[in-house]
Amino acid sequence: MERYIVVCDIPSDSERYTKVTHSLEKSGNATSITEGTWLVATRLTARELFLRLRMHSYAQDTLYLLNFTDAPEGFGPRRINEWLDSTEPTRLRVVGQ
Repeated sequence: MERYIVVCDIPSDSERYTKVTHSLEKSGNATSITEGTWLVATRLTARELFLRLRMHSYAQDTLYLLNFTDAPEGFGPRRINEWLDSTEPTRLRVVGQ
């Protein structure tokens, strides 16, 4: 299973944003980090996931799909840390606690 950080600047009050969110949820285990940034664990290839999301964006939008295998340092909401560990043990070293 691959894990991705998805960054998208589609306005959150738009129908397109809702469609992106639903596409991510249908693609695998997804959780929102911030408005417009998600983590997703999926069996889809990067290209397949990108095309699913791209169909809801315009040329002036920003859409990045970044593959990652580890999160060596960080801190944030417990649900994000739990997502990281539940999708693949990350050896996450929480800083600042």
